[in-house]
Order: sequence, then structure tokens, then C-alpha cells
Amino acid sequence: MMWPVNRIGKARGAYYVAVLVVAIVVLIFELQLQSGVQVYGVQVDRLTELQEKQLDAFLNMNSLLITLGTALLGAVGFLMVRERKTPSPTHLWAGFGSAICAMLSLYFGYQAYQDLLFMFQNSTFDLLTTLIERDRHAHFYTLLLGVVLFADFAFHELGQEDGDARPDSASHR
Repeated sequence: MMWPVNRIGKARGAYYVAVLVVAIVVLIFELQLQSGVQVYGVQVDRLTELQEKQLDAFLNMNSLLITLGTALLGAVGFLMVRERKTPSPTHLWAGFGSAICAMLSLYFGYQAYQDLLFMFQNSTFDLLTTLIERDRHAHFYTLLLGVVLFADFAFHELGQEDGDARPDSASHR
């Protein structure tokens, strides 16, 4: 006997297939990054006071960007699922793009922590090495692009809501 498959079941199946594909792509990307040039720097037994300050600044900046990226994801989710009309399909791409940029930013923040761990595991220290610098820039600029896309999405979504609430100016003459 064949079980009937409804639209919701197909959509749910497609969702899990998409999640699996994204997980595989991220895994392949991670393996490719890890197989490349790793973080190298000056061998150190102990961090100097200046290096400790550099490390604290780097970790604080990374933590702040991770917090902002998480907040951006929450804001995008809030605007997409609130109780009112479905977001306009023409502006929905900006919301999805913003969410994707925020997720990429979180990933590059995670990657920067991995670079630090590798650096300390090898008793080296150089926060200006190409690999860490690339992850740091990708972390910031993907978040910045996500904020720009979110501003576009939020402007149209909140403007639509305000437009619905405003009375027609022609009827008040």
C-alpha cells in the first residue's frame, strides 16, 4: 500500500534535503580551508603584555561581531514571521540574503577561533597572518553586507506596515 504524500510532506522532505546539502557544502568548504596553509607565526613560550592586549582586542571584536550577527538573524526572523501579510516576494530576497550573510559571518567568526586554537596549539602568535586576516575581514564584511540587506528589507517591510496604517491623504481634504 502506498502512503499518500501531501504538499506539507513534500516541503518538509525538501527542507531536510536542503539542510543536508548545506551541511555537506559546509563540511567540504571546512575541509578545503583546513587542508590549505595553516596559521604560522613567531614561536612563543609566553605572550608579552602587548600580545595579550592584541589577543583581548581580537577576541572582544570577534565576540561583538558574533553577537551582532546573532541579533541580525533574530531581527530578520522576526520581520519574516510576524502576524501580518506575507513579506513581498520582491523584497523577500533581501531578507534571505541578510540571513545568509549573518550565517556566513558567524561561520567566519567560528573559523577565526579555530585559527587561534591552531596557532596556540603550535605555540605561535601572529594575528596579522594571512589566514587570520582573511577570516577577520570575511567576518566583518559579510556582517556589514547583511546589515545593508537587512536595512533594505526592514525599510520595505516596516514602510508597508506604516503605509497600511496611514489614512489616505486625499480623504482628509
